[in-house]
Amino acid sequence: MDSQPAWTHILTDGIPGELLLVLTILIWAIFGMILGSNTKSRLNIWCFCSGMLFSVGALKEYLFYVLGPILVVKGIWTIRFSETLYSLLSAVFYYLSMPAVLIFCLYFHHLDQTHVRLFRCLRLLVYLPALVLSIIFPCTQTIAFQHLPVFGLTVGIYNWCYGLIGTGVMLHALMEERMSAHFPQRRLAAASLLVPLWFWLVSAFPYHALGIPNLSKLWQINLIVVLFVLVYFLYHAFRDGIWGIRFRREVYDWNNGNRVLQKNAQYVGHALKNDLSKIEWCTDFLASQGTSAREVDILRRSAAHLKQFISRTQLYSEKITLLLEECDIPALLHSLAEEFNVFAEKRGTVQIDACDTEPLLCDSAHLEEVLRNLIVNGLDAAGKNGKVVLAYRILSHKRGAVISVTDNGRGMDEKTIKQIFEPYYTTKAGGENLGLGLYYCWNVMSAHGGSIRASSRPGQGSTFSLFFPVKRKKRRTEDGTNPDHGGRG
Repeated sequence: MDSQPAWTHILTDGIPGELLLVLTILIWAIFGMILGSNTKSRLNIWCFCSGMLFSVGALKEYLFYVLGPILVVKGIWTIRFSETLYSLLSAVFYYLSMPAVLIFCLYFHHLDQTHVRLFRCLRLLVYLPALVLSIIFPCTQTIAFQHLPVFGLTVGIYNWCYGLIGTGVMLHALMEERMSAHFPQRRLAAASLLVPLWFWLVSAFPYHALGIPNLSKLWQINLIVVLFVLVYFLYHAFRDGIWGIRFRREVYDWNNGNRVLQKNAQYVGHALKNDLSKIEWCTDFLASQGTSAREVDILRRSAAHLKQFISRTQLYSEKITLLLEECDIPALLHSLAEEFNVFAEKRGTVQIDACDTEPLLCDSAHLEEVLRNLIVNGLDAAGKNGKVVLAYRILSHKRGAVISVTDNGRGMDEKTIKQIFEPYYTTKAGGENLGLGLYYCWNVMSAHGGSIRASSRPGQGSTFSLFFPVKRKKRRTEDGTNPDHGGRG
């Protein structure tokens, strides 16, 4: 009498055929959603290709061991056809899956943008070993080779090499983007791929390379791992969005929002230009009348900043152009503090905490506008006796820098923090605020390859931290949004 639990037979006999088919369909579903979220994204396309190629492994098992015998008995196809089909699908599974994964990893690293020529060469060379394998071990005969130790060893080493290289590429990409606003999503996307990938490599390697008996079906357990990844994936898709997929209904129309936003920005920009000329004229008039030089200087600096800002961006539209230069952050913070403290008796004070002296490579105009938004928000939240504290420091090993804006206002709960960077979301009453300030801040930091993070508790004030990478890739302009990364997490 067999005293072992029924589930232990899965380790040696594999997953039942019907369940195998269901899990295969689930794999198709998850990768179909990824592709459908952005069909123009090469990253999504190759993620889909990788998933479909890996699903061939489960499909061939179902066709050969479950459906095949039934069709042979009914005379629909022959045993030879069944074996040939199994061999072809096995070859696709063994030879082509990992090269597709590696190409996906190269897109994940943005190698197609940073090293175009190298990427094109690698995209072709990555399939050269697969061609060699198909010549040595013909695709129509893999069923006969599976029991040969040399075939198992070759296939095992081949897939492991691709797995190690692909994993290294993805981890390097994550290390470079650790301060990016997209980092949480990118990390989740990498884990969603690497966890089932390495489960398969680890479970299949002993059988293929060493020929250990009773392990030929162990890799099928990976389908259950993929199922758990699917559930986790859907959870984050509903909550925060990942890989361009977001199921939660937003507070505005995502299809038309950008077009409306751009149109409104054009009108606002035009109006500001007209009013700026009036402000400049009035400033010159006040200077001629002997008005305090300090107040006149503040007006002139503000007008110059707005003019520079409008000339390089259409306010809160999706396109943000960067002009990178070394910026004296302490000088910028002191200038802003001086400007806002002119009205300290009405709006509260702005103070400077510890500041490092090392210059920061950034767009000074956009950074100044971001800080203005955060200071105004902090003063509004704190009230008449409020205080906003600015600080700047270089992080350990000089791998990044952070500018913090802290207020002693009413604070925010976790639900509010998760929404404040969404367009059109505002906590201010009256309907005069469009809820675009923090959305703009997020886009500016994203364009810099950095991130903005908020920490707060009700009644204890709020801190907004601007994280900048010190070492940057050499590119002059960036979009505030990236179609390959999906929604913000």
